Amino acid sequence: MANDSVVVIETAEQYQALINDPGKTTIIDFWADWCAPCKAIAPRFAKLAESNTNDNLIFAKVELQMEVEGHWTGPVSNELKIVSIPHFVALSDGKKIGSQKGSQVDLQAFVTEIQASG
Repeated sequence: MANDSVVVIETAEQYQALINDPGKTTIIDFWADWCAPCKAIAPRFAKLAESNTNDNLIFAKVELQMEVEGHWTGPVSNELKIVSIPHFVALSDGKKIGSQKGSQVDLQAFVTEIQASG
């Protein structure tokens, strides 16, 4: 589903390393395989990632697996207050700096806003 422009985060360690990379901002698409709206917006997210020319802006995806007891995405989604998906979260220096949820979100405006605040 993801392309080379979107980092697929598969472990808690990978997640922590990415969101704590100094000087970098990471925009993460939290999604699930069973979520039709997540699949509908995924190509728009990938297109933004492909057109990104800012080396300090990283696009990533995390597949939430809440049904798997003890899965690393549970504590992350609780910490970031993700209660519905798709949910897009921007993090910089390990801190949440913005979020948008839903498949009708204007991703370009969200990315522009995040870049302007950084």
